[in-house]
Amino acid sequence: MNQMKTKILLFISFLLLSNLISAKTWVIANAGFTFSPVTLTINLGDSVMFDLSSSHDALEVSEATWLANGNTALAGGFSTPFGGGLVLPESLTEGTHFYVCVPHAAGGMKGKIIVQNTTGVIVNLLNSNVTIFPNPSRDVINVKVNNTFAGSVYSLTDQTGRVILEGRLENETNLVNLTDVTSGIYHFQLSGIKGQSITVVKY
Repeated sequence: MNQMKTKILLFISFLLLSNLISAKTWVIANAGFTFSPVTLTINLGDSVMFDLSSSHDALEVSEATWLANGNTALAGGFSTPFGGGLVLPESLTEGTHFYVCVPHAAGGMKGKIIVQNTTGVIVNLLNSNVTIFPNPSRDVINVKVNNTFAGSVYSLTDQTGRVILEGRLENETNLVNLTDVTSGIYHFQLSGIKGQSITVVKY
Protein backbone atom coordinates (compact mmCIF):
# COMPACT_ATOMS: atom_id res chain seq x y z
CA MET A 1 0.00 0.00 0.00
CA ASN A 2 2.83 2.41 0.90
CA GLN A 3 4.55 1.51 -2.37
CA MET A 4 1.40 2.43 -4.31
CA LYS A 5 1.12 5.76 -2.46
CA THR A 6 4.74 6.48 -3.33
CA LYS A 7 4.09 5.71 -7.01
CA ILE A 8 1.02 7.97 -7.02
CA LEU A 9 2.92 10.84 -5.39
CA LEU A 10 5.75 10.41 -7.90
CA PHE A 11 3.25 10.50 -10.77
CA ILE A 12 1.59 13.68 -9.46
CA SER A 13 5.04 15.26 -9.02
CA PHE A 14 5.89 14.26 -12.59
CA LEU A 15 2.71 15.91 -13.91
CA LEU A 16 3.47 19.13 -12.03
CA LEU A 17 7.10 19.11 -13.18
CA SER A 18 6.08 18.41 -16.78
CA ASN A 19 3.76 21.40 -16.67
CA LEU A 20 6.55 23.61 -15.34
CA ILE A 21 9.01 22.34 -17.95
CA SER A 22 6.58 22.87 -20.83
CA ALA A 23 5.89 26.47 -19.77
CA LYS A 24 8.29 29.09 -21.13
CA THR A 25 9.48 32.51 -20.06
CA TRP A 26 9.71 34.91 -23.00
CA VAL A 27 11.74 38.12 -23.03
CA ILE A 28 10.61 41.50 -24.32
CA ALA A 29 13.34 44.15 -24.40
CA ASN A 30 13.46 47.68 -25.70
CA ALA A 31 15.42 49.01 -28.65
CA GLY A 32 15.40 52.73 -27.98
CA PHE A 33 11.74 53.73 -27.87
CA THR A 34 10.42 50.48 -29.35
CA PHE A 35 9.52 47.20 -27.68
CA SER A 36 11.23 44.17 -29.20
CA PRO A 37 9.43 42.14 -30.34
CA VAL A 38 6.47 44.47 -30.85
CA THR A 39 4.08 41.51 -31.09
CA LEU A 40 4.74 38.32 -29.15
CA THR A 41 2.66 35.14 -29.39
CA ILE A 42 2.89 32.78 -26.42
CA ASN A 43 1.01 29.80 -25.00
CA LEU A 44 -1.33 29.84 -22.04
CA GLY A 45 0.79 29.18 -18.93
CA ASP A 46 3.88 31.01 -20.21
CA SER A 47 5.47 34.02 -18.48
CA VAL A 48 6.97 37.19 -19.96
CA MET A 49 10.07 38.96 -18.66
CA PHE A 50 10.33 42.63 -19.60
CA ASP A 51 14.05 43.52 -19.79
CA LEU A 52 13.90 47.30 -20.18
CA SER A 53 16.14 50.28 -19.63
CA SER A 54 15.54 52.39 -16.52
CA SER A 55 13.45 54.96 -18.42
CA HIS A 56 10.84 52.44 -19.62
CA ASP A 57 8.04 50.46 -17.99
CA ALA A 58 5.17 48.32 -19.31
CA LEU A 59 1.51 48.88 -18.51
CA GLU A 60 -1.45 46.89 -19.84
CA VAL A 61 -4.15 49.06 -21.40
CA SER A 62 -7.39 48.52 -23.29
CA GLU A 63 -7.31 48.13 -27.06
CA ALA A 64 -8.98 51.53 -27.47
CA THR A 65 -6.35 53.21 -25.28
CA TRP A 66 -3.60 51.35 -27.16
CA LEU A 67 -4.92 52.51 -30.55
CA ALA A 68 -5.09 56.11 -29.27
CA ASN A 69 -1.51 55.94 -27.89
CA GLY A 70 -2.89 56.58 -24.41
CA ASN A 71 -1.60 55.36 -21.06
CA THR A 72 -4.68 54.75 -18.90
CA ALA A 73 -4.24 51.46 -17.02
CA LEU A 74 -6.57 48.55 -17.75
CA ALA A 75 -8.36 47.49 -14.55
CA GLY A 76 -6.82 44.22 -13.40
CA GLY A 77 -4.13 44.39 -16.08
CA PHE A 78 -0.42 43.78 -15.58
CA SER A 79 2.26 46.41 -15.01
CA THR A 80 6.01 46.41 -14.50
CA PRO A 81 8.19 49.05 -12.85
CA PHE A 82 10.80 51.09 -14.72
CA GLY A 83 13.52 48.69 -15.79
CA GLY A 84 11.00 45.92 -16.38
CA GLY A 85 10.00 42.82 -14.46
CA LEU A 86 8.32 39.43 -14.71
CA VAL A 87 4.66 39.02 -15.71
CA LEU A 88 3.29 35.71 -14.46
CA PRO A 89 0.79 33.40 -16.24
CA GLU A 90 -2.15 34.46 -14.05
CA SER A 91 -1.90 37.93 -15.61
CA LEU A 92 -1.62 36.51 -19.14
CA THR A 93 -5.03 35.00 -19.81
CA GLU A 94 -6.08 33.74 -23.23
CA GLY A 95 -6.49 36.54 -25.77
CA THR A 96 -4.59 39.69 -26.74
CA HIS A 97 -2.94 41.89 -24.12
CA PHE A 98 -2.15 45.45 -25.20
CA TYR A 99 0.54 47.38 -23.33
CA VAL A 100 2.45 50.66 -23.51
CA CYS A 101 5.40 52.43 -21.94
CA VAL A 102 3.64 55.04 -19.78
CA PRO A 103 5.93 58.07 -20.38
CA HIS A 104 6.37 57.25 -24.08
CA ALA A 105 2.92 55.97 -25.09
CA ALA A 106 2.08 59.23 -26.88
CA GLY A 107 5.11 58.61 -29.09
CA GLY A 108 3.86 55.14 -30.00
CA MET A 109 5.98 52.97 -27.69
CA LYS A 110 3.60 50.04 -27.39
CA GLY A 111 3.29 46.32 -28.01
CA LYS A 112 0.98 43.38 -27.67
CA ILE A 113 1.12 39.84 -26.33
CA ILE A 114 -1.15 37.24 -27.92
CA VAL A 115 -1.86 34.31 -25.60
CA GLN A 116 -3.11 31.19 -27.33
CA ASN A 117 -4.60 28.09 -25.72
CA THR A 118 -2.88 25.05 -27.22
CA THR A 119 -5.09 22.57 -25.34
CA GLY A 120 -8.00 23.21 -27.69
CA VAL A 121 -11.72 23.69 -27.32
CA ILE A 122 -12.59 20.07 -26.50
CA VAL A 123 -10.35 19.97 -23.41
CA ASN A 124 -11.85 23.25 -22.25
CA LEU A 125 -15.32 21.79 -22.77
CA LEU A 126 -14.53 18.83 -20.49
CA ASN A 127 -12.86 20.92 -17.81
CA SER A 128 -15.60 23.54 -17.78
CA ASN A 129 -18.44 21.02 -17.57
CA VAL A 130 -17.08 18.32 -15.24
CA THR A 131 -15.80 18.69 -11.67
CA ILE A 132 -14.48 15.73 -9.68
CA PHE A 133 -13.78 15.91 -5.95
CA PRO A 134 -12.15 14.83 -3.73
CA ASN A 135 -9.30 13.82 -6.01
CA PRO A 136 -7.27 11.84 -4.92
CA SER A 137 -9.94 9.82 -3.09
CA ARG A 138 -10.03 6.69 -0.94
CA ASP A 139 -13.56 5.47 -1.60
CA VAL A 140 -16.09 7.88 -3.16
CA ILE A 141 -15.82 10.75 -5.66
CA ASN A 142 -18.39 13.42 -6.38
CA VAL A 143 -18.90 14.12 -10.06
CA LYS A 144 -20.62 17.41 -10.84
CA VAL A 145 -21.62 18.05 -14.44
CA ASN A 146 -23.28 20.81 -16.38
CA ASN A 147 -26.99 20.11 -16.94
CA THR A 148 -26.18 19.40 -20.60
CA PHE A 149 -24.23 16.28 -19.61
CA ALA A 150 -26.62 14.93 -16.96
CA GLY A 151 -27.63 11.47 -18.19
CA SER A 152 -24.28 10.90 -19.92
CA VAL A 153 -22.48 7.59 -19.66
CA TYR A 154 -19.12 7.67 -17.88
CA SER A 155 -16.25 5.20 -17.74
CA LEU A 156 -13.17 4.84 -15.58
CA THR A 157 -10.25 3.24 -17.40
CA ASP A 158 -6.82 2.15 -16.20
CA GLN A 159 -3.47 3.03 -17.77
CA THR A 160 -3.85 0.27 -20.39
CA GLY A 161 -7.29 1.52 -21.49
CA ARG A 162 -9.22 -1.29 -19.77
CA VAL A 163 -12.63 -0.18 -18.45
CA ILE A 164 -12.69 -0.62 -14.67
CA LEU A 165 -15.98 1.05 -13.89
CA GLU A 166 -18.84 2.53 -15.88
CA GLY A 167 -22.25 3.96 -15.25
CA ARG A 168 -24.61 6.82 -15.97
CA LEU A 169 -24.62 10.31 -14.45
CA GLU A 170 -28.29 10.58 -13.53
CA ASN A 171 -28.11 14.08 -12.00
CA GLU A 172 -25.95 17.17 -12.00
CA THR A 173 -24.27 15.90 -8.80
CA ASN A 174 -23.41 12.20 -8.64
CA LEU A 175 -21.56 9.86 -6.26
CA VAL A 176 -19.25 7.29 -7.82
CA ASN A 177 -18.14 4.49 -5.49
CA LEU A 178 -14.46 3.52 -5.82
CA THR A 179 -14.41 1.08 -2.88
CA ASP A 180 -13.88 -1.96 -5.13
CA VAL A 181 -11.34 -0.18 -7.35
CA THR A 182 -7.66 -1.00 -6.74
CA SER A 183 -5.41 1.89 -5.73
CA GLY A 184 -3.94 3.54 -8.80
CA ILE A 185 -4.27 6.20 -11.47
CA TYR A 186 -7.30 6.16 -13.76
CA HIS A 187 -8.92 8.16 -16.55
CA PHE A 188 -12.49 9.41 -16.14
CA GLN A 189 -14.17 9.75 -19.54
CA LEU A 190 -17.57 11.03 -20.51
CA SER A 191 -19.64 10.14 -23.54
CA GLY A 192 -20.18 13.16 -25.73
CA ILE A 193 -16.65 14.48 -25.12
CA LYS A 194 -14.59 11.98 -27.06
CA GLY A 195 -10.85 11.60 -26.70
CA GLN A 196 -10.63 13.56 -23.44
CA SER A 197 -10.26 12.42 -19.85
CA ILE A 198 -9.72 13.67 -16.31
CA THR A 199 -7.07 11.91 -14.22
CA VAL A 200 -8.51 10.33 -11.07
CA VAL A 201 -6.25 9.00 -8.32
CA LYS A 202 -7.48 6.25 -5.96
CA TYR A 203 -5.29 5.66 -2.90
